[in-house]
Amino acid sequence: MLVVLRLSLGCHFLYEGIWKIKNADRFSAKGFLLEAKGPLAPLFYRMVPDVDGRQRLQIEQREFEEDGKKVVRLVSACYLDSWQETLERFVGFYQMSDEQQAEAQKLLRQYLDVMDRLLRENRKDIEGYLRSLEDFEVRTAGASSARFEEARLWQEQRKLWAEAARWTGQLDQMGRQFHLALWNQLDDQQRAKGQVPLAAVGPDRLPFSLLGIQSWSALLDKMVTYSLTAIGGCLMLGLFTRLAALGGAVFMLMVLATQPPWPTIYPPFPEVVGHALVVDKNFIEMVALLVVMATGPGRWAGMDRFLFPFAGGLWSRPSTEQKHENLGPLTSQEHTPSTPPSSPSHSLPSPTKNQKDIS
Repeated sequence: MLVVLRLSLGCHFLYEGIWKIKNADRFSAKGFLLEAKGPLAPLFYRMVPDVDGRQRLQIEQREFEEDGKKVVRLVSACYLDSWQETLERFVGFYQMSDEQQAEAQKLLRQYLDVMDRLLRENRKDIEGYLRSLEDFEVRTAGASSARFEEARLWQEQRKLWAEAARWTGQLDQMGRQFHLALWNQLDDQQRAKGQVPLAAVGPDRLPFSLLGIQSWSALLDKMVTYSLTAIGGCLMLGLFTRLAALGGAVFMLMVLATQPPWPTIYPPFPEVVGHALVVDKNFIEMVALLVVMATGPGRWAGMDRFLFPFAGGLWSRPSTEQKHENLGPLTSQEHTPSTPPSSPSHSLPSPTKNQKDIS
């Protein structure tokens, strides 16, 4: 039954990982993190770069030199830097001709004009949003733990995030369209080199590119996807079973931390899901993974059976027979009792020559 348990858990993790690989364009850990609730929720919110759009919605006024004239535009520095860096990547990687570069610069100016119009039309609303965000953080710091207060703050937080997403979503869409427009400027020979990705927006940018990944969001998505796949594959094969089960248990602990099954935490789980107090399906799956980790069923029907001297042996305790073998055979001295030393007080001195003559 332990083997069946191991295979069932492995199937669950492996399918989750494979689905995320096949649907990489639809999967994002962001949605899961933003639904976190309970005392650890702020920790998971901070895993999402610029979750409230505070940095991306900072409006600046910039001057641009265009055809010998100065043009003033309202811009978001985060998106401006991303678009300019994307253009520089295209020029350097594809060795764009002078004509292509001029057309690319024209495209950039067009998209900057669109950004300028968007920010001018919504400037007052954006500034009001940022003030509301500061007020919300002040009220949250001194809020009570009353259920009505928790519900009100939760709903207001979601409303603020949705308001920011309306503007940042449009700016993100502009960036993707600008990237596509640059791609359409290339000829077939240039496209054969492969596609240069859109540069990550400031708060989401990694300090350096890691295996082609340049943003924190993409790195988190890849880590979740391939961790689930590796855990599921190892459990199915019975390979490094204990380590895989430990990794799965840690992952389930993270899930429990984002959605703690406690009745007083807002928002409550939908009634169709059922009712739980500490122990829910995620908790049970975590315990099952700990059982697999403790028993190591990969040694009975899995790859660990062949790797046990190297992988599983580190986790196993030596048997009683092995302990006796490690002690080695008893020597003859251990079987022969040692003769106790004679006490000097009971030993008699040997008679001297004078004593013999007297006697």
